[in-house]
Amino acid sequence: MLVSIRSFHARRFPVAVAAVLLGVLSFAELAVAGDQYAAVPGQVRQIKVLPDKAPDCSSLKSIVDRVTRGCKTNDEKCIAIYNFMLLTHYHFAYPDISCTLREINCYGWSLCGGLRSLMGNLWHEAGYRWRPTSWPGHNQGEVYYDGRWHFFDIFLKFYAWMPDPNAPGGRTVAGLDDMKHNPRELILDAFVMDQERRVPYPRNNQFKRYGKAVNWQAQPVLTCGDGLQDLPPAIRAHSKGDIVEPSAPSESATSGYTADVNLAPGFALTNTWDPLPGIFFWGNSDQAPHHTCGGFKDTRNDPGVGLVWEPYFDLRNRQYRSYGSGTLTFAPDFSNDACLKSLAAVENVKYVSGALVPAEAGKPASLTVDLASPYILCKATCTADGADSVAGVACAPGQPTDFSKEVRGKAAAQVKISFKQALKALKLEAVVQNNPGSLPYLSPGKNVVSVSVADAKALGDNRLAVTYAYRLGSRDRSFERMCDEGKEVAKGHDAKWSDTVIYVQKVYAAQDLPATFEIDCPTPKGRFPVYPRMVFLRREVLAPGQKPAELPAPPGTPAAGPGETLASLPNPFLVGALPPPAAGAELAKQSVLVPAKNLTFVSKDGEVAARHYVKWTKDNKEIWFLLLDFDGLRLPKEDDFAAANLVFFVEEAHKEASMRAAVRSLRAPFQPGKPYALTQLGDTVGTAVVKRGGGPDAPFKTPIRYEINVNKAVRAWIGGAKPHALALCIQPDRGVDDGWNVRFTPAQNKPLELEIATYVDAK
Repeated sequence: MLVSIRSFHARRFPVAVAAVLLGVLSFAELAVAGDQYAAVPGQVRQIKVLPDKAPDCSSLKSIVDRVTRGCKTNDEKCIAIYNFMLLTHYHFAYPDISCTLREINCYGWSLCGGLRSLMGNLWHEAGYRWRPTSWPGHNQGEVYYDGRWHFFDIFLKFYAWMPDPNAPGGRTVAGLDDMKHNPRELILDAFVMDQERRVPYPRNNQFKRYGKAVNWQAQPVLTCGDGLQDLPPAIRAHSKGDIVEPSAPSESATSGYTADVNLAPGFALTNTWDPLPGIFFWGNSDQAPHHTCGGFKDTRNDPGVGLVWEPYFDLRNRQYRSYGSGTLTFAPDFSNDACLKSLAAVENVKYVSGALVPAEAGKPASLTVDLASPYILCKATCTADGADSVAGVACAPGQPTDFSKEVRGKAAAQVKISFKQALKALKLEAVVQNNPGSLPYLSPGKNVVSVSVADAKALGDNRLAVTYAYRLGSRDRSFERMCDEGKEVAKGHDAKWSDTVIYVQKVYAAQDLPATFEIDCPTPKGRFPVYPRMVFLRREVLAPGQKPAELPAPPGTPAAGPGETLASLPNPFLVGALPPPAAGAELAKQSVLVPAKNLTFVSKDGEVAARHYVKWTKDNKEIWFLLLDFDGLRLPKEDDFAAANLVFFVEEAHKEASMRAAVRSLRAPFQPGKPYALTQLGDTVGTAVVKRGGGPDAPFKTPIRYEINVNKAVRAWIGGAKPHALALCIQPDRGVDDGWNVRFTPAQNKPLELEIATYVDAK
């Protein structure tokens, strides 16, 4: 896949928008070009709402400080930064913007060169030296610490460990030269492909059982499908750029942009984790930004940030990571003259009895509103009762005036509303684009949310309202069970999120700030925690007497009930930094063989036989499968169970091709010698390749032994599933059988057995 990625990297989209992104649209001569916010009386600056476990994306420093909390080594810090980049970014195209902080908050997508620069600026902020690296068609970077260089590729999602006796734990992240000189040791032999999940894991750190424990926090690499075998030749051709020192200026990191949320009375900023279809900004393109690999491929096996993204995984309605939409609203309360303090400028305006009117009758009046936030404007409308024009566009009575074309892609706009009669109501609403990966999410368990502003006195007699909306969820299987069943750790397997949206709202006066409040995200007892499905976060500055925006349901104060626990999940930014399972973690096992009973060959057409072959043609016209009964089987305890294999012998096989034998569970018991419907066959629990033979006229001199791992079925039985029976059949697979209609015959004089292994220390 690296070849296709090289061609994709070379594609540069012809949209020249970087300049206007940093500019400001002005309908009324904005004094300072490039400044997001004009000085508006009553504006409350640097409104920050931050749960204790979420990243703080208000500055590069706050990002680094937040995600590296608890890190003890430089490896851990750089892996935490790598994981933050995985949380906040997917690959799609270059957004054509050079400001790292704006890109993190407004976009969240790029290609290899852009992602390298973004991560480089975070390394720079953390005080590290770094340098750009590349090979033909692809860009990455290396960071310097502990006396050596270390390689991270956020696009391919790859880094590798190497032995280092001087490093904590005896290992460190490898550099390009290390991998160039030791490709087999550090790459080809260091990783193994998980065939069920289709991602590589470090060979000594896989998502599997090590003894009785499941190593579910193992972090895969190359999750979008790139091949390990393509890395060594690419690395041999790599080159290195100039070193960027920590003391060097990094103008592209902020470029004058601020992520501060500044709101005047009557303003509300709502950020959501979902996109509004068709309302986005990516230069002049009509193509909606989205992760081009689709299927949440980059997160669904990730036990760290993948679990944060898991609540949004829905292949029916949302098939990939994308942009998020928010709204910036100005709806002043006309019950008093406080609304005048929210305006950037007024001309010939006074307040009279719930309306704004011309101070000098007969002459035009106008007011100017600053429409600005940290997020890119994509659409804007104004509804004004009594206005003649908005932004130079004539108003239709009772209809909103749309000026989206004028503001799209801008950081801020000054909107001038002109009127000759009384202006009795006003509402400006802009759709803004935010990166959902950078928003302050809630986590399972207890959340302590801090609320602060730059200067609480600036709030005056106004109030600050903060509202969170989210949906709780839980999982009915542990990661241990999911591992045994071959499931992906962050794909929503066995998890459900409630349709009920929970609203939590807090309203603060100046003397209340700074403040904290708690939000419990509990898990029902007997189930397992997942991240809540975030809906929105809203901040509103309310004038005296003004109420918060209406909610679909009353807000509450959620707390864990008697049937719930405050279960949590590990710090997502430290996943991958954990040491691998200890050598020798596999425990000794002992096995027993349990013969199958009531063997019955059944055809699709209802025929039964005591002796037959196994066959399943491509057109499904001829099907024979073998039913096996293990009723009365004495099952081990779940913690004692190690493995189970169905053992069978083949006396003859198709002479043209090998074939894939499969074991399937049964949805209902069978009766010996009786037909069995195909619809009663359950999921495939394991497969093995049966080698081709000489056909029915040339049986093997000695039957060939095969075994198929059926851990998934036996663990289900231990959990209470029935019947304790299986079906042995053929699973058509052109990659194995080359399209032939293959068959094999189980040996008559060799028993079919279930081999069950338990740990020798089991009681």
